[in-house]
Amino acid sequence: MKVQSAAAMTIAMAFGMISGACSSVTGSHSGAGGSSGAGGSAGPSCSNVTPCGGSVVGTWSVSSACLTLSGDLDLGTAGLDPRSCTSAPITGTLNVTGTFTANANGTYTDNTTTTGNVQVTLVAGCLMISGTVINCDRAASALENAGYAPATCTNGAGGGCNCMATVNQQGGLGIVAASPAKSGNHTSSNNVLSLTTDAGDATYAYCVSGTDLTLTPQSTTMTVLTGKIELHQSGGAGTGGMGGPGGTGGTAGSSGTGGRAGTAGTTGAGGGTANNGTGPCDIYAAATPATPCVAAYSTIRRLSSAYTGPLYQVRNMSNAMNTGSGGTTRDIPQTADGFPDTAMQDAFCNGTICTFSLLYDQSGNANHLPVAKRGKTAGGAFSALDDFETSATAGMLMVSGHKVYSLFMNPRQGYRTTARGRNVPVGTASQGIYELADGTHTNTACCWDFGNVIPDAANPGFPFMNTIFFGKGFWGLGAGQAPWFMADFEAGVWAGGTRQGDPGWGGIVMNYTYIPNPNDPSMMGVRFALGVLKTQSQPSRYAIRAANAATATDLTNAFDGPLPKAMDNQGGIVIGVGGDNSNNSAGTFYEGAIVAGFPTNDVDLAVLKNIQAARYGQ
Repeated sequence: MKVQSAAAMTIAMAFGMISGACSSVTGSHSGAGGSSGAGGSAGPSCSNVTPCGGSVVGTWSVSSACLTLSGDLDLGTAGLDPRSCTSAPITGTLNVTGTFTANANGTYTDNTTTTGNVQVTLVAGCLMISGTVINCDRAASALENAGYAPATCTNGAGGGCNCMATVNQQGGLGIVAASPAKSGNHTSSNNVLSLTTDAGDATYAYCVSGTDLTLTPQSTTMTVLTGKIELHQSGGAGTGGMGGPGGTGGTAGSSGTGGRAGTAGTTGAGGGTANNGTGPCDIYAAATPATPCVAAYSTIRRLSSAYTGPLYQVRNMSNAMNTGSGGTTRDIPQTADGFPDTAMQDAFCNGTICTFSLLYDQSGNANHLPVAKRGKTAGGAFSALDDFETSATAGMLMVSGHKVYSLFMNPRQGYRTTARGRNVPVGTASQGIYELADGTHTNTACCWDFGNVIPDAANPGFPFMNTIFFGKGFWGLGAGQAPWFMADFEAGVWAGGTRQGDPGWGGIVMNYTYIPNPNDPSMMGVRFALGVLKTQSQPSRYAIRAANAATATDLTNAFDGPLPKAMDNQGGIVIGVGGDNSNNSAGTFYEGAIVAGFPTNDVDLAVLKNIQAARYGQ
């Protein structure tokens, strides 16, 4: 897709910081010689650690942090078009609280919270996404996707923007990222501690002295980060507490989980239970007129009673940045009642990093999906690079009493065919798409898509695409807060409407006031969100429909009207990235299918009931 707002998934952009004084945490430790209460220190100066190495194994509580950021922000990693502007001045400081545990087996758990404020100045030439001009409101969304949320950008001198943003991040240990890691692997060598993340290794100069650990996150080529994080090992005698007067520190509470899928009945057209073998593709095939699945994917369950093959393939001995090679792969078959054999998967993946290496097409057309390849440079810093396979163990949940794993995707993770799919609609042929996704795991970037795209992401043109988008759109907005289901037709993510000023209108220049579509419902906090996109050429029409699969009795008509541009389906298939490999987005894919034809609303309802009968989250 085109318009992407930003994924700063690399450490290069990743240092966000708070404006204001650095603070220390009271109550963290008070051993011999420690200062606390009224006589406590106001906090350390922002000087770097003198590295000395040592063993980091143990549980450490942050006692004080003071980090100062200066230099430039890499705008390419923010999803802005690197051809127009590469960097912007950034300043700020940050604070860290909470605990960090490094285990003897080389794994770690990060329960820290990073907070702060940051200032960024953008000149007019920086306001560009995938070759399209944006305004200051869209620039704020670029910063939000990078972890600086909420952000506010106001009009500045010469058509630029003055931006203020905050940081409130769980995990990441002082390094702001689009998807901060809360666990992973740690290594240390030459006085440098490395923490493995999906974006690469986060590195820190460090020193262990008795029961104290001091860290300085490593600066990048464009940013200068000075200061340190001081931690104390839990259970040991204090050697000089950093506590000042007042507050109690402590970590932020965990966010609430989204609603669990209900146990809706199985009556109604096409209804059925997960155990009788009926899936959404059976419903589409039996419809009048028939709208058969041409591509269907799920790491959760069987979608067609006729499909007997494996649901997916996994790769062990992988790594967090695997672009499709190495290790050993294994097909994961389905059990008799249509769920993956995760016991086999767990045994195969035990003790290693494991990734989804192939998503099998359940439609019978063999349109299987490997990891996506590189695309156009205009799609952000990562779009011209091959994508990563997604963790095969990160998205565990229960469905009908079965332990399963969703496709829990972080930025720069996507899957794509390299040629036109068999029987996938091309040209002006009508098409339908349904997708079940997670409204609690999204970001504001471009573009988390599922559907019909050009097979070659590096193609210099911007041809039509026909995909359902889930997240925060940039040509149109829905009701309430993101995420929303929208239509991505390339060079536009539409919530509805076709004329300038209408809800979701798209155009070459986007610097105008966006009018939300009040009929496009917010899926914020909806753990099992169902979206449907249907398109046809004669007469020109597209429909967006959506539902909370845990509670809904029918789908909401988010939009139904003329297409904003002529149809020209290209026949490739994508999950998780845009047509030009815009890959700054994140999301969770449970199941979905592309169908030939324009399904009726009754068929949409039958698919909803079938999903409810599968008992997601139970």
